[in-house]
Amino acid sequence: MAIELSCADYTWPAAPHTTALDLISGLGFAAVDLGYFTGRSHVRPEDVGAEIAQHAGRVAERCAERGLAVADVFAQTAGFEDAAVNHPDPAERERSLEFFDRALEFARRVGSPGMTILPGVVFGGEPWEDAAGRAAEGLRIRIDRAAEAGLRLSVEPHQGSFIDTPELTARFLEMVPDLRLTLDYGHFVFGGSSDDDIEPLLPAAGHVQCRGGRPGTLQADMRANTIDFPRMVRGLAATGYQGFLATEYVWSEWHRCNEVDNLTETVELRDVLGRALDDVAATASSPAGA
Repeated sequence: MAIELSCADYTWPAAPHTTALDLISGLGFAAVDLGYFTGRSHVRPEDVGAEIAQHAGRVAERCAERGLAVADVFAQTAGFEDAAVNHPDPAERERSLEFFDRALEFARRVGSPGMTILPGVVFGGEPWEDAAGRAAEGLRIRIDRAAEAGLRLSVEPHQGSFIDTPELTARFLEMVPDLRLTLDYGHFVFGGSSDDDIEPLLPAAGHVQCRGGRPGTLQADMRANTIDFPRMVRGLAATGYQGFLATEYVWSEWHRCNEVDNLTETVELRDVLGRALDDVAATASSPAGA
């Protein structure tokens, strides 16, 4: 498949889910990223409960009625430490795996090609290697279960996780070579990483989330943005990436991600990404790019 554009439904948490999907469809996106967050998304795990088939069926129908494919299901618990993949407590790790299995079933039933989860954190003053080792063990199990369900599994390196820099992410990928990334440049740029620093991770991308960012600002409007999105698109195309580029402006007090106009910035970013994809396609179809 060619690279296509998606948009997160959790860009507009205050709107009813049907309205958010109407916006995404009306803005011309091909697909939607579905949030599956405890306590703070349109579709919430605690509401789904054991009735996964029924809830997934309703969500799939809403998307299909608007001509939207499901690009990804982003599953999160209430906090970074809550039921983390690499929690030190075995009981919490077991609860995390139970949450994962239910989310995976939901993702499969809504027709998503894959699912994104968080990688885990460093707990207390423990060595990075301890946190990474538990995460690697837990993620290998999840990768196998996702593969059995026919889905891609990826983790999002993020601020607050144990892989919050490109260097630590690359180091962890050596421990779990089959792991895919949901790549959001903004989390790395926030900490001062450059496009040059991030680009080596592109071959591991299983899904891509996009929003404006700059050093010290996790979510920025496109005028202040320092991420070279056209360069990112060219890099992904060069690796043979065939997934989605999801615009992912969020509305949250976390890191002051509630200070931009999500609608305007989503449209601006959609157009930047669309032009970059058109340029890649034109280059590929030209005699020099053939």
